[in-house]
Amino acid sequence: MIEALSRDSVILIRNVSPSEADGLVHQIAGELGLQKKLELEAGFSDFLGHRRRINKYFMSVNSRDDYQFVTPHSEGDRISNMQLSCFYCFENSKDGGETILLNIDDTSEAWGLLREKTTKILPGSKPLSRGMITRAKALYRLSSPDDYLVPDDQIVAEVKSEIPGLLLAIVMARPKRSFSLLLGRDVNVLWDNIGSVDQSCLHFFVRMLQERELLKFPPDGFELHQLDPVNAGRSWCSGADYEKLFCDEIILKLKPGDLVILNNLTWAHAVNNWTSAPGTRRIAVALA
Repeated sequence: MIEALSRDSVILIRNVSPSEADGLVHQIAGELGLQKKLELEAGFSDFLGHRRRINKYFMSVNSRDDYQFVTPHSEGDRISNMQLSCFYCFENSKDGGETILLNIDDTSEAWGLLREKTTKILPGSKPLSRGMITRAKALYRLSSPDDYLVPDDQIVAEVKSEIPGLLLAIVMARPKRSFSLLLGRDVNVLWDNIGSVDQSCLHFFVRMLQERELLKFPPDGFELHQLDPVNAGRSWCSGADYEKLFCDEIILKLKPGDLVILNNLTWAHAVNNWTSAPGTRRIAVALA
């Protein structure tokens, strides 16, 4: 399986029990040196409350309202640096709920227009001690103590800092590449703080669903923002052509017992919406 992942393939294993899924994911994470990260992510789900632990390593996906979809993204951001995404199907809807995987074109010209929403240090900040740097990174998810504002950054909002002398702002910054353990090189990644804040990503995905006849329409009509659970955070419009950002796609109608394992950095995942037809979509995720 490691060899297949190193070729940037997606692994689909059918008729796997929940305990077998735990074991397989743990084995792969161990071979990549990600075993501790796998365990910590599962533990964080209970502590933070944004997900619910289902198995030893698998967690619930983020909750959505009826007819809501999820636009393409790789789980997390550069700081969390998730290398693996694994999805396990307990049950799926009879009408909708397809898993959509999009292979990222690392060399696409579209990357020149994309931005990540992140926190940076403003000019005029006082030098910080080692202890303050550690605290600042934990409180404000700074990627490094040298993460200062650069001329190309676009300030979204200033942040009130709890650390005296530290001036911070939320900015739209050019994305930095991340190192893929599976490929052994740096790659461009469509992290959650890129795809989920970009209106261009939303409009691309809606067109994609319509072209593939995968968009489900609520019976009482809808506004586009109602189908997008993160619409309130889409404060940026890159104008990027997302058609050029992906070089391959896989659409899977997961069945109970299906386990999907992929490189989280090179494959963005998304889900179309579903109707009120019989069947409840219950998909769990493990991250490392």
